Amino acid sequence: MKQFKYTISSLCVVIVALFSGCSADYLETAPTNKTSETTVYASIENLRMALNGIHRKMVSQDGSSQGMGGEPGYIVCRESLGDDVTWYSTGTWHKDMLGWIAHRSANSTYNYLPWRYYYRWILNANFILENIDQYEDTNTSLHHGLKGEALCFRAFAHFNLVQMYAKRYQAGGNNSQMGVPVRLSSEASPMARNTVEEVYNSINADLDLAIQLLEEYEPEDAASADRRNHFTRETASGLKARVALAQQDYATAAIAADAAIQKAKEQGYTLMKGDELYHGFATITTSTKETLWGAMTKSDQTVYFYSFYAYMSWNYNATAIRTGVKSIGLGTYELISPTDLRLAWWDPTGSKDDLPNADFSPYPGQNRKFRANSLGDAVGDYAFMRIAELYLTKAEALARQGKDAEAQAVLTEFALTRDPEYKASNTGAALVEEIMTQRRIELWGEGFRWYDLKRLDMPVKRIGSNWDISFCRELDIPAGDIRWQYAIPQEELDANPLMKTNE
Repeated sequence: MKQFKYTISSLCVVIVALFSGCSADYLETAPTNKTSETTVYASIENLRMALNGIHRKMVSQDGSSQGMGGEPGYIVCRESLGDDVTWYSTGTWHKDMLGWIAHRSANSTYNYLPWRYYYRWILNANFILENIDQYEDTNTSLHHGLKGEALCFRAFAHFNLVQMYAKRYQAGGNNSQMGVPVRLSSEASPMARNTVEEVYNSINADLDLAIQLLEEYEPEDAASADRRNHFTRETASGLKARVALAQQDYATAAIAADAAIQKAKEQGYTLMKGDELYHGFATITTSTKETLWGAMTKSDQTVYFYSFYAYMSWNYNATAIRTGVKSIGLGTYELISPTDLRLAWWDPTGSKDDLPNADFSPYPGQNRKFRANSLGDAVGDYAFMRIAELYLTKAEALARQGKDAEAQAVLTEFALTRDPEYKASNTGAALVEEIMTQRRIELWGEGFRWYDLKRLDMPVKRIGSNWDISFCRELDIPAGDIRWQYAIPQEELDANPLMKTNE
């Protein structure tokens, strides 16, 4: 049986294209051997290029499924599990995720590819962490930056893994339920699963150190590669806020989100407003100042049908779109205020305007939020973290602590950029619900809804006339159902004799 890259003796690290003589790819992923490994850690500059390579691999054609083009592909999968994204009943890409089937199959590509690649990113981050300290006295600033970024990668990957493949974290509990293996070195020996508590302890330790290391760090290649391609002090704090929210640690979430917002403002990041809301997201890094951390795929580095916009846009000439433009559940759409500018992110009637290649009937609620550059160009930006998320996280965390006035102020500052007539008047549970509604609308299609439902121990309730039970299979999934956990991939179980499940 083939084993995962992290459990075999020949490890996999990022190798810069400079060394391979290949200019088509920014870097390659290749089995470690004595020569390539030595090349990568031969200088701090080489380690910097290797770190940039992990960022580049966040969006790629790796893997055996076009619908799984790196992190954006995994996000489409998680969105398909939620209650806000649906589509017409002929598009089959991600259909088995929409039906809550594929992620429970230990042999499904939708299941094992995220596991494989999150651990690959962890391995690559560990390789950098094991070799970076020899250069601390050579270039202290760059050493701190690269180490901080590698720690962020390791935390980010472990965070996604534990949310997907384990039961939710429960504040106040001992969280001794089985999580995922915590890999803190490039050692490839088999490992048992750590508890959920242990996984979160490791994630927080990595992020706390990363925040310290990145405090004065500015990416050295910012002039040629935008700093938004990197983890920075603001994104590290933003990740800390995400983790605290998942742990229902609302005091920490509010503090971390505020720190990220303030640091982001210092860098000139601002909330979108007016026509900026209609750029289609493929040019979000050039059209707006919203994105703190993102991927900007260059035109000569296209990932073709592995692109996010080949599945989540409304205008790219892909089968997944021609036969199933993603739509908002009408139950969610009806929550949007009539004065909200984001209403234009969806077509309530599902018209065929600007969709000359569509071969489906009009479907209400069709997405207009995500727009590819053209019918034939799926290259585009992808925002992994926007300042809007931080405002919503801070508002929610404050409201859940009973700090209504502070939460209202944060929510109002955010919402007025989306709805010029917005007024925050709710308190208590109604205020929390209002914030969660804003979160559903704003972050639609960006990978948050399923995680939000899981952390809050809430059921999936797919409401509205455009949910087709014969296609999506499930309209109501109760909280706590075993299907809230991805199955541990069979390849990992076969390769790792210490791996046990608690299912």
